[in-house]
Amino acid sequence: MVKANFFLEGITLITIIIFLQFFSFTKIPDDSTVLSAAVFGLGVLMLIIALITILFKNGLVLFTIDQFLIFFIISIFLSFLTAYAYWDQPIVASLLSYRLFYIYFLYFVFVYLDFSRIETERILIVLFFFTLIIFLINYKTFPDSLFSLRSEERRDGMTVFFYGQGFTFLGAFYFLNRYLNNKKFFDLLFFLIAAIFLFFLTQSRMILMGIFLGFFLLLFLSKIKYKFYLSALVLILVGSVYLATDLFKGIKEQNIEQAQFYTEDVRVNAHEFFFFTLQGSWPTVIFGNGYPARGSKLEQITYYGQDNGFYTSDVGLTGIFSFFGILGVIAWLYFFYVAFFTKFDEEFNYLKAYSLCVFITAATGYSLFDPGYMPATVMALYLIRCNKVQEMA
Repeated sequence: MVKANFFLEGITLITIIIFLQFFSFTKIPDDSTVLSAAVFGLGVLMLIIALITILFKNGLVLFTIDQFLIFFIISIFLSFLTAYAYWDQPIVASLLSYRLFYIYFLYFVFVYLDFSRIETERILIVLFFFTLIIFLINYKTFPDSLFSLRSEERRDGMTVFFYGQGFTFLGAFYFLNRYLNNKKFFDLLFFLIAAIFLFFLTQSRMILMGIFLGFFLLLFLSKIKYKFYLSALVLILVGSVYLATDLFKGIKEQNIEQAQFYTEDVRVNAHEFFFFTLQGSWPTVIFGNGYPARGSKLEQITYYGQDNGFYTSDVGLTGIFSFFGILGVIAWLYFFYVAFFTKFDEEFNYLKAYSLCVFITAATGYSLFDPGYMPATVMALYLIRCNKVQEMA
């Protein structure tokens, strides 16, 4: 049985890596037909397994989180219809263009396979260390980073983004949570390495905020002594470093610039574009416009928005609303509600920290529908289910 589980974990791991497009491996063309076909084929296979799980699995208990995930998946498929009705996007084109969203079917593959928390976390740990290795490779190969979808010099440093950084976040908080519970030094070391890589090799303010908010949340949820004094000490230390050194120079300059010109912030106009201008009628408000397929009218109007600096990657939940309507937004709000207000066993608290990181991008970020974060989010949702199963045992 152990060998069989290791085999299934390996297959699952490979599936996730394919959906991550091999961590944005630059030697694979963006328009690779083989990779697109592999993602689509795996998505269809996982859909079949998901349907078998929901309809025929013996003894299956559908928790509320399962039902809302089904609700979200249905909202994705309903948006096919509005994309066709309002933007003349063929159903077949939508089936192909949505392929990266099929990773949500993986949740029910986990359910079908009855993966335990330990089995799921083993996959998480492997992916976490893969991302750390890829950060190092990208650092060594910069500016022509070997794994990247964006690699550039800015803010007095280097910026490299690749699909898979969601697992860096999830794994970092997993190890921090283990340290707070077990006080093992190497767990803390792995968190610190991930935090350093995430910030200094991306130079992202949202990532910096996510690291610190997640750290303090886990600290407050822990049973460690003197945590309030420790929090104050960390805040003073970080504040002193922020004010007295040039480590955060680029971010400070951008904060000042954006504060001065906030009324002209393109994100504000982007929200308005996707929330109002792009809507065809009340059905698109409820069911969304759909996800743009290559060569479609919806892609053309999306490009029009991009010409004006409007990207769904900058607008978080408004992007979900644009794609999948109010139904999609309702599902995500419920996921956040569950993550923040469910009482977790202490070994699951890292899921709250990861959910907080996703949540802070809900207004101005992309992680809700970014292909590099969605697989990690699916795993986090399944681990929330594991917590519920453990609670009932």
